[in-house]
Amino acid sequence: MKYLLLFLFFSFNLLASSQSIKGKITDEEGIPVPYATIIIKSTNTKIISNQSGSFSIQRSALSTQQSDTLLISATEFTPLTYPFNIHHSTFNITLSRKSKLLEEVTLNTGYQKLPKERVTGSFTQIDNKKYNEQVGPNVLDRLKYISNGVIPVSDRVGIAAKSPLLIRGLSTLTMSIQKPLVIVDNFEYQGDINNINPNDVENITFLKDAAAASIWGAKAANGVIVITTKKAAYNKPLKVDFTTNITIANKQDLHYLKTILPSDFVDVEKYLYDKGYYNTALRFPKFFSVSPVVAALNQNRLGNLSDADLLQQLNTYKNHDLRSDFENLFYDKMINRQYAIGIGGGSPFATYNFSLGYDNNSGSLKEKFSRITVKSDNSFRLLKNLELATGIYYIQSRFKTGAPVWGTINGKRGDLQPYTRFTNDNGNPLPVYNDWYDRSYIDTLGGGKLLNWQYFPATDYQYTDNTTDTRDINGTAGIKYKPFSFLSLDVKYRYQQQTTDNNTLYGEQSYYTRDLINSYSQLDYSTGTVNHPIPPGNILDKATSRLIAQNLRLQADINKTIGLHSITFLTGAEWGETKTNGERFRTYGYNPENLNWQYVNYTTTYPHLVFGSRNFIPRNTGFTQTNYHSLSVYMNGAYTYNNKYTASFSARRDASNLFGVNTNDKWKPLWSAGLGWDISKENFYKLNAVPFLKLRLTYGKQGNLDPSAVAVTTVANLGINPYTNTPYGQVVNFVNPDLRWEQTAMLNTGIDFKIKSGRIYGSIEYYQKKMTDLYGNAVIDPTTGLGSSTIIKNVASMKGHGLDVQLNTININKKFKWLTEFIFNTYKDKVTKSSPMPEKGGTFAGGGLLAIEGYSPFSLFAFRSAGLDPDNGDPRGYINGQPSKDYNSLIYEVKSSDLRYMGSLLPTIYGSVGNTLQWNNLSLTVRTVYKFGFWFRRESIRYSTLVSQNRGHADYALRWQQKGDELKTTVPSFVYPANQQRDFFYYNSDVLSTKGDHIRLQYINLSYNVSKQQWKKLPFTNLQLYIIANNLGILWRANKQNLDPDYPDNTVPPSKSYAIGLRAQF
Repeated sequence: MKYLLLFLFFSFNLLASSQSIKGKITDEEGIPVPYATIIIKSTNTKIISNQSGSFSIQRSALSTQQSDTLLISATEFTPLTYPFNIHHSTFNITLSRKSKLLEEVTLNTGYQKLPKERVTGSFTQIDNKKYNEQVGPNVLDRLKYISNGVIPVSDRVGIAAKSPLLIRGLSTLTMSIQKPLVIVDNFEYQGDINNINPNDVENITFLKDAAAASIWGAKAANGVIVITTKKAAYNKPLKVDFTTNITIANKQDLHYLKTILPSDFVDVEKYLYDKGYYNTALRFPKFFSVSPVVAALNQNRLGNLSDADLLQQLNTYKNHDLRSDFENLFYDKMINRQYAIGIGGGSPFATYNFSLGYDNNSGSLKEKFSRITVKSDNSFRLLKNLELATGIYYIQSRFKTGAPVWGTINGKRGDLQPYTRFTNDNGNPLPVYNDWYDRSYIDTLGGGKLLNWQYFPATDYQYTDNTTDTRDINGTAGIKYKPFSFLSLDVKYRYQQQTTDNNTLYGEQSYYTRDLINSYSQLDYSTGTVNHPIPPGNILDKATSRLIAQNLRLQADINKTIGLHSITFLTGAEWGETKTNGERFRTYGYNPENLNWQYVNYTTTYPHLVFGSRNFIPRNTGFTQTNYHSLSVYMNGAYTYNNKYTASFSARRDASNLFGVNTNDKWKPLWSAGLGWDISKENFYKLNAVPFLKLRLTYGKQGNLDPSAVAVTTVANLGINPYTNTPYGQVVNFVNPDLRWEQTAMLNTGIDFKIKSGRIYGSIEYYQKKMTDLYGNAVIDPTTGLGSSTIIKNVASMKGHGLDVQLNTININKKFKWLTEFIFNTYKDKVTKSSPMPEKGGTFAGGGLLAIEGYSPFSLFAFRSAGLDPDNGDPRGYINGQPSKDYNSLIYEVKSSDLRYMGSLLPTIYGSVGNTLQWNNLSLTVRTVYKFGFWFRRESIRYSTLVSQNRGHADYALRWQQKGDELKTTVPSFVYPANQQRDFFYYNSDVLSTKGDHIRLQYINLSYNVSKQQWKKLPFTNLQLYIIANNLGILWRANKQNLDPDYPDNTVPPSKSYAIGLRAQF
């Protein structure tokens, strides 16, 4: 009986085990693939693999046939059809990861995600790997040299702070609205984009033409940057990412600056002293200050200083360079530290993603920046066809200013002398006298009753605490319902609130505080008493700004394939509101210890202690508020037949309280249309060498708006008039019912291709732009009482065209790999209509945003130089074809058409080349960038500012000094009295116009990657160690002056920086 029971027990177990088939799914490296979907073809039974990639199939779910087929799919893997014999009890299945070929890329527009092979528009996507070839605290800084059709704006042009990136050139003449629209996780980001932690970014997509960007309507003309942050996915195991790096940049070399040499400047002052230029200043020290050199020369003339001592002092000044003091006292190495950790995963029913980031940076001027970011995203499958998604992103940062940058320590009479000393030989601070008053006067004024009125630059910045705190919270919520497999209904809401507090505490020891208190002090010489209308103590300036933005979006999406026909369509409506407000005020006599302060009288004028002129005490109080409302309806659709032919169409209508009544009443949507044709799928296509070839054609219209140019009359309340003690204001905008958005029409043609075996692939696109209704100044009746003779209207037009080429090659594809990415862009534009311009040539000489019809908006025009006069070194120009030194006529009578057009200030040809070498676990990427076809005006000597403001230039040493020098120099002679018109002509002549073409080595990235499969003892799933060198210098430049064309001559280009870091996955 015992044996019978054992027999039956094992028989039942064998029978039970034979009722199921077990399997396991892994990738090519043997790593389990969790949550893969397995469908039994014969019965349509669906099974999900567990976290270890294992699954089990009950035999009852199989057909009665001897064999069956499994349809297996998983995120990031190529779907697999797996036939098997039903009598097998176990099997292992290997899935292949999807390759990153062109047609498998998914693009995010901010409204929908589309496979690239089914789009007709122009997109550039930066994936996570490419994005992380550089490190840094700012999101956009990493995009400057790796994006096709995108160019970083040169600091030399003067608009980089407003628009650091241009997508396909300019689309407006109003530089405050030139920046691209930035989308973060489906909504426009209203705050400072530098708040975003780059380590939270998954990928970035540029929308470059109308078919790609017009869905964003009246804000899309400058292009759109869509930032997608990291999210978790369903059916994914827990994954932990950790990133840390430190970046160190060399101290900046101020001797790059071409300032006048101290020895030359001493000679200039001696020359001017001998000419009597300083006589008035020496006679009235109460109102004028003089330099140490002039003071020594005067003491020598008065017999108080021997010739030998004078010579010794002058030699001391000649051998001291102010740039060295700045470098030693204020400049330091830049050190940036970044830390980030992310945790994410998902089950079949929910996903979770949490990240924490911390930045701690010390700048080159000892400024401090810290940032904490906390991000959390969750999604839940409440029902089979109902999904809820939530997200919250909190950012807190603090920026504290440091030491003064070169060029910011100036007196009220001009720049510091280039031999100025900030410390003595023992390192003790020295006072600098470059104000209205001379040292001999100021040191005795008040008989000891005043605060110390000396200025010590070496330590003064330490007594001013300027701190900016920013808090930004961005919350999103959305719910998606899919009543059918092809239809989804989506509701999304976004709320953003950003608060910025700026506190500037001028300590009682700061020169700013002491100077202000002394200036308003009332000194009674008869009694020897002093009254302080501004009380001694600290001065606190506080400014707060707030931004609240809300968006509500209702959207329906259709994605349906019926046989050879595929349709994607979306339509929706969006409401938006942005409110900003702010206030600023000042507190005198502030004590941070007990929060006490003192009252001052703002309604009384007080005489200046030195000059006697009466003024009110500075109040520094004001309030601002703006409200922006918008309502939009939109649609976007695409039809694809047989995966070969695609037609797309989109339209959007925007209404806003910024537009005029007449504009809002007109139904004039912005729209786009596009066609795509995959020729390589045609039966007649026989070009085997190019297995993939697709043509695209799009046309559409986009908009651009200026929030400051509103269509209704607006009045700014400026406060209380101190003379009448009543409120007063000013009209800042006049009614303009026809004000509308700027409009850009773009035609884009594109070719996507891939050479056989995938060794060469890329795209070529040509586009044309026509910009109309651009904002500009229009003349109005000056008797309107607006305080201005112009208002903003839609008055200008431009057109442009360009070429975007991206070519990727796999040069060597063996154990050693060599990959190349070549980006080539061209862009040219010109103004076709603008506001009336004066004809005087001097108005346009020198370049800038000129907006002259027939030329690029940013153009460089110059006076035609006829060389230097061989007799005296005067610069000469041409009048009626003849050399002339009539500077008044050369500037005011020569027409703009007589000027020489040098070219565009913005590059017309630009791009980059990235080469990646891979061997085993090592990878080396080197990227060079190039800019061609543009000009800049280099700095040089202007004798009028040299004399009046101490502002010199190293070209002084190259000036014409004797007959024959005109054959080897273009720098005019030094004349006294200085002639401003002579300086203006030379400074804006073509001899200073310089080609900006150059090639630079931007960065090198060396990384070592290892996985747990390669090294079993590794405590991480994957580990990457990297070293990055950035700003490595110019390899070639067209100019012979060794200037960096991207940076103004009075600033120092960024130093070389070196980063070391790691990325680890658990």
